[in-house]
Amino acid sequence: MRAVVFAYHEVGAAALEALLTSDIDVVAVFTHRDDPSEGGWFRSVARLAAEHGVPAHAPEDPNHPLWVERISELAPDMILSAHYRSMLGEDIRSLCPGACFNLHGSLLPAYRGRCPINWVLVNGETTTGVTLHHMTAVADAGDIIAQRKVEIDEDDTALTLTARICESTGELLRGCIGAIINGTIEATAQDDSIATTMPGRCPEDGRIDWSQPAHAVSNLIRAVTAPWPGAFSESGSRTFHVWEATVMPGAPGVAPGTVLQTDDALVIACGEDAIRIDAGQPADGVWSTGVQLAEDMNFVDGMRVGHAVDRRGADRRKKVLILGANGFIGSHLSERLLSEGGYEVHAMDLHSTNLDHLIGTEHFNFHEGDISINREWIEYHVRKCDVVLPLVAIATPIEYVRNPLRVFQLDFEENLRIIRDCVRHGTRVIFPSTSEVYGMCGDSYFNENTSPLVTGPIKSQRWIYSCSKQLLDRVIWAYGQRDGLRFSLFRPFNWIGPRLDSLDSARIGSSRAITQLILNLVEGTPIQLVDGGEQKRCFTDVDDGVDCLYRLIADDSGRVDGGIVNVGNPEHEYSIRELAETLVAKFDAHELRGNYPPFAGYRVIESGAYYGKGYQDVQHRRPSIENAKRLVGWTPKVGFEESIERTLDWFLRDHEGKLAQAALPVG
Repeated sequence: MRAVVFAYHEVGAAALEALLTSDIDVVAVFTHRDDPSEGGWFRSVARLAAEHGVPAHAPEDPNHPLWVERISELAPDMILSAHYRSMLGEDIRSLCPGACFNLHGSLLPAYRGRCPINWVLVNGETTTGVTLHHMTAVADAGDIIAQRKVEIDEDDTALTLTARICESTGELLRGCIGAIINGTIEATAQDDSIATTMPGRCPEDGRIDWSQPAHAVSNLIRAVTAPWPGAFSESGSRTFHVWEATVMPGAPGVAPGTVLQTDDALVIACGEDAIRIDAGQPADGVWSTGVQLAEDMNFVDGMRVGHAVDRRGADRRKKVLILGANGFIGSHLSERLLSEGGYEVHAMDLHSTNLDHLIGTEHFNFHEGDISINREWIEYHVRKCDVVLPLVAIATPIEYVRNPLRVFQLDFEENLRIIRDCVRHGTRVIFPSTSEVYGMCGDSYFNENTSPLVTGPIKSQRWIYSCSKQLLDRVIWAYGQRDGLRFSLFRPFNWIGPRLDSLDSARIGSSRAITQLILNLVEGTPIQLVDGGEQKRCFTDVDDGVDCLYRLIADDSGRVDGGIVNVGNPEHEYSIRELAETLVAKFDAHELRGNYPPFAGYRVIESGAYYGKGYQDVQHRRPSIENAKRLVGWTPKVGFEESIERTLDWFLRDHEGKLAQAALPVG
């Protein structure tokens, strides 16, 4: 049996070693370039392959057609991935149907995702393990072939646990090789309802929260101690690391972070009990005992640690500039930031109809203006704010066809000025891309890192919106590479909810599909199903979407810089016809139903007749949300029917309110 192996790190080396000492012929190894910044403590997969005469490659993108062709030419009977950091696409997986495996360092379906060895320690688990499973388009979700359980000792660190995971990896693979060669493996489906998915970790995640119980602080320390970057805290403007610690009885009533003892031991109070630091290190010093650390850091009994000095001001709020704040996303995001505290929102738009309830609120500043005119105001606020979100865009299909040049001018040219201001003043930008950049892509799940961006012919002017957004995405990426622009791109997938549009906008054709459907119900006109309503969309509740967006804004670790994040609900894929049928059912059950005409039925209409000759649609938009899970730990939670109910209820009550207002006597 010929095998191609994708592997990295210590677990990857253990997996490769197991295959190299078996009856399987490893014909090629794909790995990552050895990175000196990772400490060099783990074995080099490339070196291990070379020592056994196996060619090793480290491509930037293993899914590139050139690499897919080369792998195909190797004619593998089996593909194994172990601790490899790139997802393998369908083109590679299809080369070995039924024999494309992944080795994951947890007992799936628990702890899917990144850094499972660290996370089980952070969370205080007592058992973990290693799982061999079929590889699928969704990370770590394939049917399970075999597992081995690993007990976690109280004094385990990520390093000692990694060693036992590696040992179990070899044992598991050696026990499965015979069945793999004979084609007799059996697999069991994972229970997705109990799955947990963990994000990646970065050095900032090692910050100690002294308000947590001592056992939680101890778990963090052993999860990230050397050779990982380590747990750390601050004293004034200085940082120190904690490499080894022991849980001790605390002093009830003492504030977390209080230094309890420094003479013969360094003990610091936690939210419950205390931590004795057995080994630590000032950021500007050397590894030492806790007592020496206390001396080097000038700790005295009774002082508090864990409060880093913000040289911009201890109570400084993060300033967020939202352009297009009166829109659907901007108004919900403004509410979320103000409710969280710690933020000062500077907002601009042509109107404030969705923001009137926030005007006058502390830390909310609204300016009525136009991004095409108020350029000096915008640049001033780009310079003074920490994060900029340029949400101004023309984003309705009928406008793409009717007014393509206006779409390009606003969505690309005017927003480009703002991006250049961010580059000039070193301000972080979080830019809204669109699900439409994927256009007519054939992938079953749209992946931010690998899916091609495909648009239709030039005469289909509907694609000018997608092209404008895609081009600006690429310009932003280039500024990040050349000038160090801090940016994140997010791609919303059919967000719905209150304040989505207005029925007035639907009357003139400038609205989303669900708004037009609700207008038909309110007016008693037939629901028009464009091209039969067979196009599928993944509908996402605005509260879920804004939660992901908030997490991007709140992240100060740099983890999300340069990232592209799909924000959608892949489980809520419905056709426009199914959406309409659900709306009709919810409308009939609504308490205000009696105020409106009878349902007028459905009418199928051609897209060209509805939107114009330049229209072209796609049949599905289903996102992969692995980046959102990995970077900020986000998954959607609001159900489809609940989201439809909330959206419909808002439109009906808004309509009733406007009717009541119109009926009031003038003067």
